[in-house]
Amino acid sequence: MSGEPSAGAASGIELEPLFYPKSIAVIGASQNLLKPNGIPVPLLLTFDYQGDIFPVNPKYRSIAGIKCYPTVFDIPGEVDLAIIGVAAERVLPCLRECAAMGVKAAIVFTSGFAEISVSGMSAQQEMAELARNSRMTILGPNCLGLLNYYNGNTSSFFFHEKPGRLAYPHFLSFITQSGGLGEIIYQMVLQLSVGFNYFISTGNEADISFAQILDYLARREEVTVIGGYLEGLPRDGRLFIDACKRALERRCLVTLLKVGRTGEGAAAAASHTGALVGEDRVYDGLFRQVGVVRADDVEQMNALIAFYAAGRIPAGKRIGIITISGGGGVVVADKCPQYGLEVVQLGEQTRSELQKIFPSYGITRNPVDITSQFLVQPDLFQQTIKLVMDDPLVDAGVYFYNLELPDPQAPRRIIESYRAVQKPLFIFCWPSGKEMALDAKRELIQAGIPVAEHISSGLWAIASLADWVARAERYQPVPAAAVKAYGKQGANLILSRGCRSLTESTSKQILSAYGIPVTREITARCPGEAVQAARELGYPVALKVESADILHKTEAGGVALNLCREAEVERAFYEIMDRVKSYRPGARIEGVLVQEMLRPGLEVIVGVKQDPVFGPAVLFGLGGILVELLKDVAIRVAPLREQDAREMLEEISGRLLLEGIRGEPPRDRRALVNILLRISELAVDLGDKIEEIDITPLLVYEEGAGAIAADALIILKN
Repeated sequence: MSGEPSAGAASGIELEPLFYPKSIAVIGASQNLLKPNGIPVPLLLTFDYQGDIFPVNPKYRSIAGIKCYPTVFDIPGEVDLAIIGVAAERVLPCLRECAAMGVKAAIVFTSGFAEISVSGMSAQQEMAELARNSRMTILGPNCLGLLNYYNGNTSSFFFHEKPGRLAYPHFLSFITQSGGLGEIIYQMVLQLSVGFNYFISTGNEADISFAQILDYLARREEVTVIGGYLEGLPRDGRLFIDACKRALERRCLVTLLKVGRTGEGAAAAASHTGALVGEDRVYDGLFRQVGVVRADDVEQMNALIAFYAAGRIPAGKRIGIITISGGGGVVVADKCPQYGLEVVQLGEQTRSELQKIFPSYGITRNPVDITSQFLVQPDLFQQTIKLVMDDPLVDAGVYFYNLELPDPQAPRRIIESYRAVQKPLFIFCWPSGKEMALDAKRELIQAGIPVAEHISSGLWAIASLADWVARAERYQPVPAAAVKAYGKQGANLILSRGCRSLTESTSKQILSAYGIPVTREITARCPGEAVQAARELGYPVALKVESADILHKTEAGGVALNLCREAEVERAFYEIMDRVKSYRPGARIEGVLVQEMLRPGLEVIVGVKQDPVFGPAVLFGLGGILVELLKDVAIRVAPLREQDAREMLEEISGRLLLEGIRGEPPRDRRALVNILLRISELAVDLGDKIEEIDITPLLVYEEGAGAIAADALIILKN
């Protein structure tokens, strides 16, 4: 899965001088190897960087045997990349000197900017402006640097030695927003006998962002797996999406440890949708949408990387378990459903062949327990692994083994067993501090066999890789807008009225312009008009206050339902007016909306919320009080594909209600999918004007009967 590097295709920004510089200046270089600015020169030499190296520091004549220059202006040749390792107050002057010399890229190690103070933020903004004006790309500040093991460009103060023999060299590209944690992950991955091709610490991202690095890597043919530690994307959300899609189209695995599961900003949102589309929910939905495998911890991510490096891709999620401990097999089997893995029943032929070689007390059903018999019958587990893994019902296998057992030949036999089968096989073992067990584990890993000491992480990796492969195989780009008959022009005309939030009827006019079914309704400005409207619509009817200033009509007492007589309509009109004027004195009231009463249906919510990074995010979930109590929603970033809309229906925990339970008919999924696609198109077309859309309830009827918006709210951007 690795290979020689290709020439980088043009990206949104030119990053070749950062990754493949022909010359590097180390500004502030030191002879002290204990200082960050003392590490880059010897590190470049250690990794055989073939370009020119120019240490810059007026204190020294040479560093590591290389001539040292007083200033960047004294360097005799062109400089592609400058490493800045000076005090914070000297960083901007140094960058200006580099820009004046035509340096193409810079890496700023120095901290003391936006991460610590307002003045630091101001200096960082100056740095970003300098990058824009000079077209010199800047990585950092406050970053660990960059490592490119193809050309020895180790422009970093991460001191490390050349790794020894690895089962999978030049395999992983890694981007991290934390230098310290990035170093730890680096060392952990090397222990899995997986090597790096690129490693990038982005720091404060004054200029070059996480998304830009991801985009650069996703374009390179030699990059087949990208890992990362991500705290958040302050910008370039759309570039991030495009990069992830490009990677998925290329079958390049992207796995991220994204932290920050909680978000506080949603609490202040004006509508129900705004309260539910928190930042992390958007990331979660987007990752599913574009095939990013989100890990919850380092162990999960590393297990996935090791499993993927082995190059054996599970065709599905049916698991065969082989164990030397009945209890160990039960532990593994018990956790499989948690990750959507099926402990499949083995075929009759497999069980029959196992019974021929097993002792009478051995268990031939899945999990297959070979017991301690293998101690006196050493080839038993090899035969067992072969039989189980060859079963056509098994997609992937796990072998639970105790590496502390005093059998020096066990690693060799496991390696032979692994190589005798073609399907993915994960070795599970308990953590051990015994040297014999550690040696056995290293031997297996050096042979390229994925080994996991955390059973949950290993099972998660198998399930996640199977899901990723399935998603990559069915991935299709977003087609051209499917609702061409419904145009943007009419909606723009409605929006030109200049209100912050729209009334229900105006909101529904916009929905209707995009082909979303809405209730029949008439606005009445007096009791007589309300009665006349009810006659036209036919009883029963509902009355709702029509005001852009009252977002939540029920709380204001602005709703009356199931009105069946003229007297009830007239009385309800007066009562609604009295209640809402008391609730919100001074509110602009355009009248009362007289609306047909819809027959009961399944209540769901469909909405849109503008995410500051990714743009419009579409939400679907159960309606009524369930959406607030259970927060059972699915989110995707617009524009949606039909596949995205269908997955949203399947993702919610209450999806059985769509299928029909306890005598209720199955609901019209086709109608729901169409509405999600049309709300997505609306959100993209009018994204520069609309902040939120809230359709709740949307009533969904039996198959073929459609769905209809009973209420709607659109809030415009300021």
